[in-house]
Amino acid sequence: MSHSTDTSLGQKVSALLTTRNLGRPLHYAHTVTSTNTLAMEAVQLNASHGTAFLTDYQTNGYGRRGRLWQAAKGQNLTFSIILRLPISDTVTGMVPLAAAFAVSEAVAKIVSPNNPQLKWPNDILLEGRKICGILLQSFGAPVTPMVLGIGLNVNQSIFPPELSGSATSLLLATGQHVDRASMMANVLLRLEKILELLSTDPALIRKRYTENLMGVGKSCQITGVNEKIIGTLIGIAESGALILETRQGLRTIYAGDVSLYMAYN
Repeated sequence: MSHSTDTSLGQKVSALLTTRNLGRPLHYAHTVTSTNTLAMEAVQLNASHGTAFLTDYQTNGYGRRGRLWQAAKGQNLTFSIILRLPISDTVTGMVPLAAAFAVSEAVAKIVSPNNPQLKWPNDILLEGRKICGILLQSFGAPVTPMVLGIGLNVNQSIFPPELSGSATSLLLATGQHVDRASMMANVLLRLEKILELLSTDPALIRKRYTENLMGVGKSCQITGVNEKIIGTLIGIAESGALILETRQGLRTIYAGDVSLYMAYN
């Protein structure tokens, strides 16, 4: 995977980077199967912390629970980053939450005075619609390299029928096209700062995330486990797990293969 001979999105992002590590190096190709797959393969070759893979189009992009990630060609940001973080295994579950918070900060700067909301564990919503999804993959052992995949809807104006009621973009939210290279450079800078803070003060990251978490103090439902769990969303545990207050007492819910829904009725 290499830079195009044209002035590609990858070259534009590289020219704007102010990070120390994230996006250095940055590998770009117009079309790939999946940036997360490429990053996972690069980990096996001992690629360094911060190595990133960016594309204009994925033919086989995926999100949590193997779901297809659909993004129009040349309109959004789809990229993956290799992370080698000095954090304990108990904090690993906070990485996708910290990443979501970092991206939401970059989104907030564009859509102000609107405020993006965080939906546990890996989504960013704007006016109730999904604008960004995050996927963290690791190799299973404590303190191993991780691959963080981010899909951010930037300039897409039309979504497939099955997503039209649940997805949005920066363009739809603001009515203006957003420069993707500048946006990605800003996301990477904010992400680098938040991840550094996660290694030194995870409690502060958890506090900031919770302040922007959708549904705190409200009734919600967890599906995807052997039982349906209904309770009041209390907050986030040190591990990144969700804390619910149920009729049977406090429950700690780990992301895994579960989904969170707000119980509006």
